[in-house]
Amino acid sequence: MAEQNSYEQECERAELLGITPPNKEEFERKQKERLEHELAEREAAEAIVLDEQDESLRGASGKLDELNSILSSTQQRLNRFKQTACGSLTNIFARGGSFTAGSGSSTDVPGGAGDEAAERPVQKQPQTITPPTAEQVSAAKAAQRQKMDGQLDKLDAMIHKAEHAELAMGQQTKQMRRLAK
Repeated sequence: MAEQNSYEQECERAELLGITPPNKEEFERKQKERLEHELAEREAAEAIVLDEQDESLRGASGKLDELNSILSSTQQRLNRFKQTACGSLTNIFARGGSFTAGSGSSTDVPGGAGDEAAERPVQKQPQTITPPTAEQVSAAKAAQRQKMDGQLDKLDAMIHKAEHAELAMGQQTKQMRRLAK
């Protein structure tokens, strides 16, 4: 109905301008080409946005890896400090028992830098001048879905890293407070 209405409007416009009205088949073909072109532009814009989001996720993930690395080295320093400063006092009182400063948290982060390199396949969508076929459109949509699923997986990994960092910071803060007393 909308195409018919547009064609009728185009005929009325041609009549008002005093030009020959467009051929219906030609008008429909141009309309279809225009819609396919708009769809291709929209999909290209979505692909660009997905690439930008992917870059942003990589940056944030790298910063979380850096934070977890800093927290790991801080935990090692805290453990060394406990062993040197507190270890001798506890050895005196314990007599024969050894004091171990177990943090209770693991510094190994699943999904670290080694896994991140495996998750970075670069996918570029071809930009052609000719209108894409239905097969190409469905392949592009499948690639976009796959890329979005990958980004969701990266977000899950980042959430895990952030939770790990939060727990480690809280635990280290408690340890430093105990040592300060």
